Amino acid sequence: MANRSAVQYSSEMREWLAQYKYRGNEKLEPLLAQMMFPAFAAITKEAASRTASNSPATTASIVTPASVWDAIAFVPVSAERAEERGFNQAERFAAILAKQNHIPIFDLLFRERHTEKQSFKSRSERMKDTRRLFQAKPDLLSLLQTPAQGRPIRLLLIDDIYTTGSTIQACSTALHQQSQAPLAIYALTWARS
Repeated sequence: MANRSAVQYSSEMREWLAQYKYRGNEKLEPLLAQMMFPAFAAITKEAASRTASNSPATTASIVTPASVWDAIAFVPVSAERAEERGFNQAERFAAILAKQNHIPIFDLLFRERHTEKQSFKSRSERMKDTRRLFQAKPDLLSLLQTPAQGRPIRLLLIDDIYTTGSTIQACSTALHQQSQAPLAIYALTWARS
């Protein structure tokens, strides 16, 4: 699993995300999503190079994001958090990346329970709290088509902030446990805390 952060999480960026997530300043959404584009290009190149090393016929000139990613998914929020905010920022960022790059987006995961905000917890509390927090939706997961080349399904998982990696790890574990096909899961976050 690879993780790329768009930029270091500065105090100014922290304020922008807080304005967007907690105060509903949705005007910031296109700017925040656009800030992910360089990291998206980098992780796409990385995933493509891993495929190219296994397949000499692949050349960089024909690689597009749609040819690299089989699907984009996102980290879900609890029903309580969705009601409080009115949206899931990871889902919105994923939708923008998917639409811009003609990649299918899937709502593959759900939260088993509501948790307090992760930003208020220590590393060990986060690790404990995210265990078995997410479940994959088997009916949607089965819609992912195994690529003809016999390679794993390449899935890009989107979240807003990467702190300890426990959320990404919990989501990946849930997806691997439910998938009938092999998965290569990459993670892309807006920032790293």
